[in-house]
Amino acid sequence: MGLRQRLAQLMGTRPEVYQKMSRDLSERLRTTAMEGVLKPGDPMPEFVLPDTEGTLVGSADLIARGPLVIVFFRGDWCPFCRMTLVALNEAMPAITDAGGTLVALTPDTGEHSRATFHELGLKFPVLSDIDSATALEFGTNYLVPDAIRQVQEANGLDLAVRHGDGAWFLPMPATFVADRHGVLRFVYASGDVTDRLEPEELVAKIRECSTGP
Repeated sequence: MGLRQRLAQLMGTRPEVYQKMSRDLSERLRTTAMEGVLKPGDPMPEFVLPDTEGTLVGSADLIARGPLVIVFFRGDWCPFCRMTLVALNEAMPAITDAGGTLVALTPDTGEHSRATFHELGLKFPVLSDIDSATALEFGTNYLVPDAIRQVQEANGLDLAVRHGDGAWFLPMPATFVADRHGVLRFVYASGDVTDRLEPEELVAKIRECSTGP
């Protein structure tokens, strides 16, 4: 069963009110995904961000190894993000064999990003996108609507604590593949917060990038 099918099944287990809020959010973000997110051919914004141990990791060092995959996820509190991270982790041997390097970016900081990394046993670095500055450069950033914020707070999810600021920004789930020259060769961001790229498709894009000019 593919990742998209498993995500769809997971959504089907959520309460109807949750499903409606997710549909409404996805509809709102669809235009942003089409108009605001960087496109293939754009230069990849450079970044230097802390990993789960506080060590600064720079995109220039990562991309020197070959095609770089940047995956934005909202946080481990998002069940769709957790399922996607696990699927990517399982695909790491194929990603590496294709010549790719994978890094995941989240606005979560400190113990929260560290918990994600260790609890899921991830084989790729998780970086804290402080103040969502990198997501903003890639065009994936969005402000959490008040209605969703109220539900999240009622359920004990305080993004202000997890992010270290009170802005309540999140990244749309998105995947970017840049070649070794720092040019984006592939972008996947539909605006649907439950829509993720299949790992097999990602591996194919990495191979194209590895053999391209």
